[in-house]
Amino acid sequence: MDGKMKYLLVWMLCVGAAHASSFNISPIRAELSGAHRTEVLTLRNAEDEPVVVEVHVVQWSQENGEEQLEDTRDVLVTPPVMQIPGNGEQIVRIALRRDADANRELTYRVIFQEVPQAAAPDFTGLRVALRISIPIFVAPAHAQAKSEMAWEAHWRDDGNLEIDATNRGSAHLQVIDFDVDLPGASAALHGNTAKYVLPGSRMKWTLKPPENADKQGSISIHGRSDQGEFSADVDTSGI
Repeated sequence: MDGKMKYLLVWMLCVGAAHASSFNISPIRAELSGAHRTEVLTLRNAEDEPVVVEVHVVQWSQENGEEQLEDTRDVLVTPPVMQIPGNGEQIVRIALRRDADANRELTYRVIFQEVPQAAAPDFTGLRVALRISIPIFVAPAHAQAKSEMAWEAHWRDDGNLEIDATNRGSAHLQVIDFDVDLPGASAALHGNTAKYVLPGSRMKWTLKPPENADKQGSISIHGRSDQGEFSADVDTSGI
């Protein structure tokens, strides 16, 4: 989890016995603006051995519910490559190179990629390269950015319930988790997959309902986000 709710994106590929390096990043979200154009991050190596890390920034968007990452020169990061000594730390600086958008939040991600080093001669496992991504948000120049969520729900042919969230606002919302109250169900459905919904984007969750759930009428959604709690009543009839 990340942002003000500590969200991290970590991709690891491993098979069988494996060894992975471990480094921590603080803070785990960068918030920039036209008046605050730089941010400092600290990487800490939790291992006894040194670790080499490459850093780069990508533009971050969402399309049809999928994350889109594209190379960009809008944000500068230094140093782009570093070696952090065992149990040591390294400062990384992020700087905005373009003007903030007038009315809408800009979104990027800074990616930290471990560079695998040669293993010791007596090492017999698989080394795993750690990859961590944290968000960068750039506030608009002439407006107060805020999210505006529209919730929908429909029953799929396989019997599952699909919850859709569309952000019609000018800033992101990170949905941390939520409960769905269904007519006739003995317990609420729980959506526990945290997702960002960027401005102008749509994300979805697919939940499996209990057998006794009534598939007619409206449902109630109650959840938590990085901007506080939220609630919505959604009619599933005819959707």
